[in-house]
Amino acid sequence: MGPDKKQQYHLEPPKGLMNDPNGLVWFRDRYYVFFQWNRYKKDHSHKEWGMFWSKDLINWEFRGGAIQPGDTYDRSGVHSGSCLEIDGKLCAFYTGSRKDSQGKRNSTQCLAVSQDGLHFEKKGVVLSTPKGFTQHFRDPKVFRTKKNGYYMVLGGQKENGKGSVVLGSSEDGLQWRYSHILAEAKEHEMIECPDLFALDGQYILLYCLQRRNNEEDQVISAHSAYQLVSFDEDTGQLRSGDLEHGYETLESGFDFFAPQTFEAPDGRRILFAWMSRMEEEEQENSFGQGDPRIHCLTIPRELELRDGKLYQRPLRELYGLLGQEYEVKRTGENSCVVRPERRTWYLKLQAISHEAFSSELHLNLGETELHWDGRRLVFTRRNWVRDEQEIRSRILDRLEEIEIWSDVSSVEVFLNGGEAVFSARVFPMTEPAVVIDGMDERAKLTVRGMI
Repeated sequence: MGPDKKQQYHLEPPKGLMNDPNGLVWFRDRYYVFFQWNRYKKDHSHKEWGMFWSKDLINWEFRGGAIQPGDTYDRSGVHSGSCLEIDGKLCAFYTGSRKDSQGKRNSTQCLAVSQDGLHFEKKGVVLSTPKGFTQHFRDPKVFRTKKNGYYMVLGGQKENGKGSVVLGSSEDGLQWRYSHILAEAKEHEMIECPDLFALDGQYILLYCLQRRNNEEDQVISAHSAYQLVSFDEDTGQLRSGDLEHGYETLESGFDFFAPQTFEAPDGRRILFAWMSRMEEEEQENSFGQGDPRIHCLTIPRELELRDGKLYQRPLRELYGLLGQEYEVKRTGENSCVVRPERRTWYLKLQAISHEAFSSELHLNLGETELHWDGRRLVFTRRNWVRDEQEIRSRILDRLEEIEIWSDVSSVEVFLNGGEAVFSARVFPMTEPAVVIDGMDERAKLTVRGMI
């Protein structure tokens, strides 16, 4: 038995494996977060939609399975998708997977409808894979246009083995047709989990670039990206259709994938992502050993557009979780230590300058570390399988603020109000502690526990 890794304020199921967030929506005075779930094992052999709901985005209730596989068109899995309220009903669009005895895949986009947000009735296939694409055709994200029509963005692989983002359209949200390719990749073999939305009048396209071995049908690598795009709602066209140039990396950390957004009733654009895309099977197996569950979602994040960049800030409601403030003890002229009572803590370091913070920040006795040299922020994590450092980094023009949210087995780091973010699952091996070297009296440090 290993250490307890159960999170305290991140969404995770009571058992089994969680991956992509699905169907983020506000419906009948509740927030909904659906997710890919294997309730039986901690692997990807079974896929259904699990469900959480909440009145306030803080207190979540796990409601079990919402949509299960079993029909002809989804007998091999109910895969990722999205939700939208249409005519007072909650409509869930998802990719149904069917495999034959040789493992050959057939993918269709399917619909399930709920009157109460809890019980779903399947309506079957609404869009089949069009000609010119392989059966890697999935992850429908549906949204309403200003003229009350509907669009569906999907990730697809063309028959030439390269990825694309595809558009479907509908007048009523129920009868769908394939429209056209929005954007393409020349190097990456697949595009997953696209999301297209307007923020402050600017359209933003989120997507995941995936390298695949098409012959072996295996994933090699993947990462999340975004572009500011010009999208014409009337024609459904993007001005630029290049997915591999002009994009920004959405997240700089280790464990972040399949982001999805929705619009809250007050107009905020809120994002969740899967915070557990561990790169090695051995690392994943070791992390889940001794626990009934594996993987979680990120904390919810509010998206803002500033000077042409997408910022991710922690959801404002999360600050209501903050409790007692811990004592900061000076251990030297430019160093200090804070010892929280538990692994669930919050840190904010402000008024940083090259002189005030120019060295290192060690979290939980070196499980993760931040190093700033005046130009590059380096984030390291101790690999719990090989006992060596893993490294991620981000070049910044300045470093003025660091905000850290620590849970039992994760760390999320927000720099400069969300300009850059690092997410990581961590294997709990030490007592909670924060050690800073290279901070003088001009910097303001606050560390607080969680209530």
